[in-house]
Amino acid sequence: MRLFLLSILLFVCVSLANAQVKTNFNNSEKITEQGKFSKNYRGKRPHTIPALDTQALLAKDDLENLSGEPKPFKIAEAVKVDIDVVKEAEWIEADGFAFGKFTVVASDAKSVSANFDQFYLPKGAELYVYSENGEMITGPITEAENNENNFWGTWVYKGERLTVDLKTPVESKISLKLRISSIAYGYKDLYVSDFGESAACNINVLCPAGNGWENERNSVALILDASSTSLCSGALVNNTCNLSIPYLLTANHCFDTNPQQNVAQWKFTFQAWSPTCTPSQNVNGVTFNGSAFRARNAASDFCLVELNQLPPGNSGITFSGWSRVNAASPSGVSITHPRGDVMKVATYNTATTQQTFLGVNTWRANWVSGTVEPTSSGGPLYDNNRRVIGQLTGGNPADICTINDHAFFGRFDLSWTGGGTNATRLSNWLDPNNTGSMTTNTVDIPSIAGPDLLCSPGTFTLQNLPPGSTATWSVTPSGQFTGSTSGSGTTASLTPSTTAAAQATLTYTIPTACGNTQVQRVFWVGKPATPIIYPQDVHMDFPPNRFTVFINSPAIQGVTSYNWYLDGVMQSSHTSSAVFNRKSPYCGRTYLVEVEAINACGTSVKGYYYVSEPSCFTGYSLRISPNPATSEVEIAVLGKPNVTESKESEQREQLIEVEAGELVLYDRLGNQMHAQQLQGGKVTVDVRNLKPGTYVVKYYSPEGVLEGKLLKP
Repeated sequence: MRLFLLSILLFVCVSLANAQVKTNFNNSEKITEQGKFSKNYRGKRPHTIPALDTQALLAKDDLENLSGEPKPFKIAEAVKVDIDVVKEAEWIEADGFAFGKFTVVASDAKSVSANFDQFYLPKGAELYVYSENGEMITGPITEAENNENNFWGTWVYKGERLTVDLKTPVESKISLKLRISSIAYGYKDLYVSDFGESAACNINVLCPAGNGWENERNSVALILDASSTSLCSGALVNNTCNLSIPYLLTANHCFDTNPQQNVAQWKFTFQAWSPTCTPSQNVNGVTFNGSAFRARNAASDFCLVELNQLPPGNSGITFSGWSRVNAASPSGVSITHPRGDVMKVATYNTATTQQTFLGVNTWRANWVSGTVEPTSSGGPLYDNNRRVIGQLTGGNPADICTINDHAFFGRFDLSWTGGGTNATRLSNWLDPNNTGSMTTNTVDIPSIAGPDLLCSPGTFTLQNLPPGSTATWSVTPSGQFTGSTSGSGTTASLTPSTTAAAQATLTYTIPTACGNTQVQRVFWVGKPATPIIYPQDVHMDFPPNRFTVFINSPAIQGVTSYNWYLDGVMQSSHTSSAVFNRKSPYCGRTYLVEVEAINACGTSVKGYYYVSEPSCFTGYSLRISPNPATSEVEIAVLGKPNVTESKESEQREQLIEVEAGELVLYDRLGNQMHAQQLQGGKVTVDVRNLKPGTYVVKYYSPEGVLEGKLLKP
């Protein structure tokens, strides 16, 4: 048991860094052939999936459903493909980024989605996936979605067209991996004019029937399976220790025969409800990719999985409470996604009864309003105390929306002990310390509210502390603060001791019956760090005769603008890049580019970089030796001799005696520090009086300019 608890705490700490991906189901921004990033693509032909026989697929579904056995709601047929998006996309490079766009058309499909079996986004990359004209769009998708399985799946998009649109830094494009292994060809219409095709008696969860169930609805998810062809419902459930572990309860019949492999590629969308009671409207869902199998049992038709990502504490997503008491509930609700529609609520006000349904031990609920349908499978049944007591197994379709409408839910109390092993019961997952608790309540995910940037005394607050719990806090490194750097309670007041750029971590520790759990927040203290310009951040453009310099300071530093300087003169650009005009004559010219970052705390120390034009001396160079140098340094002009009968492999650079020319040393600000005529192709310079730093060495002659750099330690 101790090893099991250790893995829990480790997950809690690590998963806090994961992100969420949002899908806008009703995007007002129309996206043209120029794509999300408005680039002048030539319009490469899309990859086309031939039309499938949808009538035959529907007939196949009807035949399979004759058995009456509960099944997930199938909406699409998986079409295997092998599409390397990086190779097949149309690419344009601009401003240091590579922009790529790739489109798949599943002819005459009602919906389309894609699964990637190779998925890796480098730092700085942004990916969007959208339907035709961008009516539905997911993104931005970033490196936060990278995972050990290299898998990622899209949501389901209306219509036959799906576009992958991305940008990535040019230098990291080589590490980009995006291979589509299957396309889900939708043959059932999820997105009709009133958004869903669920029965008319269904009730949107934001209608009065859903009042009082706001916390519970935030735990309910619409589940899309590994091949993106079938849908179910489910809900996150709490544990007796109030540990933020994203366990999700659904139905056993929603899974294939090999759930350990299957659930790793499931997709979970939360908060997918209509923003109005009536009419139904499209939504903005929050999607998480991937999970791990934990337990399942056919006798009570349950399956428990653990999401790969813990939803952020500020997402509003919750963990539902539960009851394993073997007692009828006098009233309550079920919250599900019937037929893949927006979230609905069904209510009952007569006591649940125990009944066997298709061999499953269930609670029967008789609806007074609303209903459940295919895709509701696995959705939670709540008692009058707002606790989960079961998950949907099925019902009689003929009774939907009638006075006899009812449904059957696998019993939570029987799932608790299940088949008697960890892989067939809920108990060891939801009560890891064997407390014997009969119930838990719905809880929010703890999070820390406070500034991302601290310039002066500031306050952080631990939110959603479980009832009855206590917390202590500490901040590291403690040397960046004056006064208290640790304490108890949910409020931490911190005073920075430095104006220099620094990063700090605030940690709240919450003792539980199962051990300690921690919630962390990383923030910045002080003005920004000195920006660094790397060689790959400089791009020469021929024509036009200009060069562009980029800087990627972390956004969490709160950088609001930048000051750029060229050869000591401030320029007008205040963005994270600047464009400078090249000066004629270009040969051998060196520009001093400087940049300082600004945030609410102040202005950083300048970062600098020397941008050098190619020399006009083809095959010639300056030899600076020794380099670094502390006393004297020899500077010589080197070149290759004329080619006669000697073999090329025997040619070596030799000292070139020049007739005229001047050697000049500049500091990083462009100030002249030393000047001397070059005699016999070389000269010795005493650098003992120079301050430590990097110096530019230039040799000027009628034929052009040679340049090098000298380091004085």
